[in-house]
Amino acid sequence: MVLKWKKFNPNFFINTIRILGVLLLGLRWNIKGNNEVGVVLLLFLILLSIARWRFAMPTWTVLMDQGVCMVALFFYEDALYGLVFPVFETMLLLNPLFLIPTLIILIIENTYHTLGLLVLIQIALLGTVIGIWKKQRNVYIKEADEERGNRYELERLKGELLMANVKVAKMAEISERNRIARNLHDHVGHEMTAATLALKAFEKMWKEDHPKANEMFDLAQKRISDSMIQLRETIYDISPVQVMGVDTLKGICDQIKHLQITFKYYGDTSFIPVYIWSVLEPVLKEALTNVEKHSNGDQVDVSLDVTSNLVRLSVKDNGTHSQESKAVGMGLRNLKQRAQGVGGNISTDMNQGFRLVCVLPIK
Repeated sequence: MVLKWKKFNPNFFINTIRILGVLLLGLRWNIKGNNEVGVVLLLFLILLSIARWRFAMPTWTVLMDQGVCMVALFFYEDALYGLVFPVFETMLLLNPLFLIPTLIILIIENTYHTLGLLVLIQIALLGTVIGIWKKQRNVYIKEADEERGNRYELERLKGELLMANVKVAKMAEISERNRIARNLHDHVGHEMTAATLALKAFEKMWKEDHPKANEMFDLAQKRISDSMIQLRETIYDISPVQVMGVDTLKGICDQIKHLQITFKYYGDTSFIPVYIWSVLEPVLKEALTNVEKHSNGDQVDVSLDVTSNLVRLSVKDNGTHSQESKAVGMGLRNLKQRAQGVGGNISTDMNQGFRLVCVLPIK
């Protein structure tokens, strides 16, 4: 049978010592003779041991143990052996001041032989060791619980941040749609309506050979021209000021002339949302900057892999890096935080050249 050592915690040894103490004291009572006071003392110690096993008893209860043993000593000589229990419990609490009554008993009682003293000293040392172990274990458990709680809190905040990013993106999209609809309604729609009314008026005036028919036609034509201008401006506003995509990443690579950079991409880049491109672009710039500053290589391989669920950007050169460049720079640390903000991660490897891998989830 394989023993599970994780079960051997301080409480296991504490309860084992309590049980052995009760058994040995009961065995000595049986050998020395059936003394009624010894039975009462034994039952009292068993009751307190069970209570301490199930409940967190106050510290002063060890004084009650010693008091009962002191009273029982007048009627039962081996009651001195019962002091093993309060001595162990007191040192378990790491509070030796509560052993003063036991020391007084040992000074007054001269019949307590050397073996008994050795037993008390050993049980005191054992209680001290287990008490220190238990205290340290409680500290470690408390620290682990706090760390676990902090980790859960960070995960919760991370989830709220991601949800906030999604909500902000949706609100921005809805706001942009409302703005476009408002522009089309207020400007383009107004001009088109006015042009339609002008054309109807022109048709009626043209049939009646009205002298201002041509003037009305020119007005309708101007209205249509103004509506086309408004429509063109609205379409221009929809287009982003700076184009983001594969061409942007390729343009960053083409700007560096003294390095032979190979750029390849795989998959459908239309899956990548705008906020992902806003992370990939500075990551590529920072990676190429590190190659320029810290590497003596002349070839860099850049690859972009896109799937339906994630995008992976890899930058690898053929050079070597100095020991001073082993530490992660401030720029790369900031990029790691940005990647983690959208649920991704950035890893680097400088064992053979410089390699940077950025993995970001699309959904």
